[in-house]
Amino acid sequence: MNSMSFLFFGLMLIPLIAFLVWIVKQDKNRNYIGLAVLAVAVIIAAYVAINVDLKFMSPQ
Repeated sequence: MNSMSFLFFGLMLIPLIAFLVWIVKQDKNRNYIGLAVLAVAVIIAAYVAINVDLKFMSPQ
């Protein structure tokens, strides 16, 4: 991955984590199942994006 990809992940991931922490603090019941599903979805999306980027950037 090149530096722009890392910059993009940094700019998108840091606010997302801050938003998720804020959402958890707002929840009175502290139900973490939805947050866990969302975190798994984010991890899968990041994995797919990295693999697609690696395939695109690799020499043919």
